[in-house]
Amino acid sequence: MEKNENNRIFRISFHAHARLSIYFTTVAVISIVYLTFALSSLYKSKAKDDSRWENWQHYNDPESVQLIEERSVNATPVTVGTYFENIREMNIKNSTFRVELVVWFKWKGDPDLDMANHIRVYRGTINKYNIVEEYVNGDEHYQRAQMDVTVNEGFDTTRFPLGSYALKVYIEPTYSIDRVKFIADEQSDMNEAYDLPGYTLMRYDTGIHNIIYDTNYGDPEMEGKKAANTEHLTRIEITREGFGTYAKCFIALIGTLTWIFIVMYINTYHKVDPLGMIPAALFGTVTNITVGASMLPDTLGLGLLEFVNMWGVMTIIAGTVTVINVNRIRNKWDDKKYASLFGRVMLLEILFFTLLGHIVMPLMAWRH
Repeated sequence: MEKNENNRIFRISFHAHARLSIYFTTVAVISIVYLTFALSSLYKSKAKDDSRWENWQHYNDPESVQLIEERSVNATPVTVGTYFENIREMNIKNSTFRVELVVWFKWKGDPDLDMANHIRVYRGTINKYNIVEEYVNGDEHYQRAQMDVTVNEGFDTTRFPLGSYALKVYIEPTYSIDRVKFIADEQSDMNEAYDLPGYTLMRYDTGIHNIIYDTNYGDPEMEGKKAANTEHLTRIEITREGFGTYAKCFIALIGTLTWIFIVMYINTYHKVDPLGMIPAALFGTVTNITVGASMLPDTLGLGLLEFVNMWGVMTIIAGTVTVINVNRIRNKWDDKKYASLFGRVMLLEILFFTLLGHIVMPLMAWRH
């Protein structure tokens, strides 16, 4: 009789230890794989931003340079400069930004040119436009205008709410390339005291793009050719200056996760069955997701916002399974000591990976 009881205790102990080993390993493997994927995605997003910034002149490839040179043999070189004054608005959800800048044009010859009244902003709407200075000094022509423009920009939201954003304003002449060719003025600059709360300036640059279109707009004189032009680019990159927006997006999730760890704690140390308390955590997570989603465009890929929220859901699931296992070991096998051990081990492991994820993911996304 005593031997059978010993065998029963051994089997229970074996199954309990096996259950703990399997669950512990499963949580560790899933956590490591998930964090590796998330961190890799966030790192690639930052690397892509750097690559775009450094290689923006890929538009000026040898073929386009040759084509522009051939088409602009008789064109008037016009020096274009800009002064980036202020960012009036940045709307990530609507994929737009609004800026104020000064633009000027200088050229020699061709008195019939009127550059200040023959420009457009690519993917932009000019809200206000005032010519503030223009004169002719011998053969030299000068025009300067103040511009308020709203630009549509497809922001990369992979690292939202800690991402960096490139704001680009392309100014293109409405004259054809055989009439006008843009040249960048090295005196272009920006007002570093621009006013956009919550963001800080990372870098600024200007330059000229060669544009080869896929159409000739049905122009009979361009039969068999593609339209081409030059355009002046002004660009800045801004980044979040702190974690205020991040805290706003995830404050409900922090409360939810705190609740889950309280549930696991009282289940392990006070021998209480708290499964009925878990639905409140799920409700808190759903509420948290809507906060960040309301600040982003409807079409959205996976990014920091989704990674952190899914990490929270995984923590809730892991905590729920832990409580179920502790209850089963305690009630079915009547092993309160081992049930407490199971709960303590899993509580510490889940806490470790939860904190790790909530530290490394935002740090990988934030550019400072």
